[in-house]
Amino acid sequence: MPEQIIRDIQQNGWILRPQFLSAEDVRKLNLYFQEKRENFVPAKVGKEKQRLESVRGDHTLWVDPLDPPEVMKPILGFLQDLQRELNLNFYMGLKEFECHLAYYPAGTFYQKHLDRFSKDSSRSFSFVFYLNEEWKEEDGGELVLYNKAGEVVKIIYPTPGTFIGFLSEEFPHEVKVSHRERRSFTGWMHTRIIY
Repeated sequence: MPEQIIRDIQQNGWILRPQFLSAEDVRKLNLYFQEKRENFVPAKVGKEKQRLESVRGDHTLWVDPLDPPEVMKPILGFLQDLQRELNLNFYMGLKEFECHLAYYPAGTFYQKHLDRFSKDSSRSFSFVFYLNEEWKEEDGGELVLYNKAGEVVKIIYPTPGTFIGFLSEEFPHEVKVSHRERRSFTGWMHTRIIY
């Protein structure tokens, strides 16, 4: 685990690595994405788990981190190493993570929100890997990180292979309208056992 990753999290509370995944990794993940396309379901929000396209428009396919498909194993191996380092360096008490593949159809978005729930504070570290094989700024779909005062901290376009991770409690964020299909692998590290 590169020391700079831990330093970035210590200094900023977030980390950004463009082209973290190779073009070949992204290509393989897109093949899997296509293979499982009809298994994705519309994402829901709230305790009642409602589909509210006025809030979020993505479709998701959950991945079991304890029994991942072969193509996901390198990413999950990295996440396990990162979880261990977060625990060693920041005493976060992370135990497991949950994750899913997601796509946003053109014209969809996700309103500003916080990943950590008011009635379940176990989500502690959020992560996203972007899986589109090409992306331009005019395609939109940027992730905007805010601080708790509502100020923009960082704008991240979903360029191929980019990795972003951040402390779940510290950064409200949103996904701006995407003008083409936007793909990602997203998840959260938890302080409790969820599987």
